[in-house]
Amino acid sequence: MPALLLESLKAELHELQRRIGYFFHNEGHLVEALVHRSYASEKGLPFDNERLEFLGDAFVNFAVGVELFKRLEDASEGVLTRKRAELVREEALAYLAKQIGLGDFLLFGKGERRQGGALRDSNLADAFEALIGAVLVDGGIHEAYRVLTALLFSADIPPFKDYKSSFFNLCSRLKLRPLFRFESLNGIFKVELVIDGFKAVVFAGSKKEGEREAAKAALSYLSSRGMGVAQDSSSK
Repeated sequence: MPALLLESLKAELHELQRRIGYFFHNEGHLVEALVHRSYASEKGLPFDNERLEFLGDAFVNFAVGVELFKRLEDASEGVLTRKRAELVREEALAYLAKQIGLGDFLLFGKGERRQGGALRDSNLADAFEALIGAVLVDGGIHEAYRVLTALLFSADIPPFKDYKSSFFNLCSRLKLRPLFRFESLNGIFKVELVIDGFKAVVFAGSKKEGEREAAKAALSYLSSRGMGVAQDSSSK
């Protein structure tokens, strides 16, 4: 970990640690969680936050499952699975990242920041997972579990509409066949959706985010044509 980078971020690192209720033994782990691949590429750093994101993703799914198992003693496997999916979905994790202002601390390359990378749900959710991964590496399972559950279960996470499921439900009902096309452009995903003479083109930070936004646009179009909107059974 470059000493100059650590020193330049000293005040920011302290504030972020205060917000999450955990102070790192090795702040290099925290810095790694904040480095987007665009910044690493621009600055020639040999690391970014993607390995910690991988670790954090696995741990978040595990820890949320354990906590729900303990909290919802009479819930069936199906209920637990749906509830966990709601809590670990991209929008929910991005919401938690926004609650602690994580986007203000992330390190992006100039191009990614100019394109709104600090506000993009996919970047925020990934960084939140990397942050939990960093706590896990630095402080172990108990500290990572404590930090995650404190942030997650104290937050009033709003309901998120599952536009993609609603869109496919409606297409099935109306016997429409949508066509998706995907293209990766230097870390940005271009998603095209064609249906019933309508074409939506979306640029997003992830394929999943692009699909969601394209489906949202298509639902709006179909609604404007008087075709109705399917009930979204997966909304909270």
